[in-house]
Amino acid sequence: METTLKDAFLGMKRQEGIAYVEKALDSEADPFEILRICRECMEEVGNRFETGEFFLSELIYSAQVFKEISALLEPRLIASQAETETSGKVVFGTPKGDIHDLGKDIVITLMRAQGLSVYDLGVDVPPEKFIEKLRETGAPVLALSALITPAFESMRETIALLEQNGLRDKTFVIIGGGVVTELVRQDVCADAWTMDPPEGVRRCLDYIRRNT
Repeated sequence: METTLKDAFLGMKRQEGIAYVEKALDSEADPFEILRICRECMEEVGNRFETGEFFLSELIYSAQVFKEISALLEPRLIASQAETETSGKVVFGTPKGDIHDLGKDIVITLMRAQGLSVYDLGVDVPPEKFIEKLRETGAPVLALSALITPAFESMRETIALLEQNGLRDKTFVIIGGGVVTELVRQDVCADAWTMDPPEGVRRCLDYIRRNT
């Protein structure tokens, strides 16, 4: 499955890739495995864009394919998550400097399937807007997603503003996305990072359960 799907994705064969995913789901393939492969494809697209092998058109096109495949996966991803009675609030967004929502929408879907109330601020969100929404909702979790490195500075500014506004000790900050690593987490002073949507949801749930 992996080779076939990657060949279609990186070859910009939209219909072939979508048809393959539909067939795989009909055969009860693991939706999280399909998601993993597509995420790796998007990372490779980003790498090829940075080296000049791909251009902006390929970047935009592949992002649209990823969204369409995500829409196919969403019902299966939700069904695979056991409903819980856990309640909690999460403020979520892509920081200023980044206009991608790849992966973010999937994580939000899984969070809501677990009973979390998620306030999605969208993309290119300035630090002040995150602080405003955290104050307004009283959410104990801030989730930040990034696909390109210019978002790192905004992440740093957002977390610094949390400190300045007396919210840092009561806010769990988790970051994720194709360019995020442990070194990035340390650099921006976040509490956690992950590339795996279910793990990210679990980390947020664990924090909320321990602190409510």
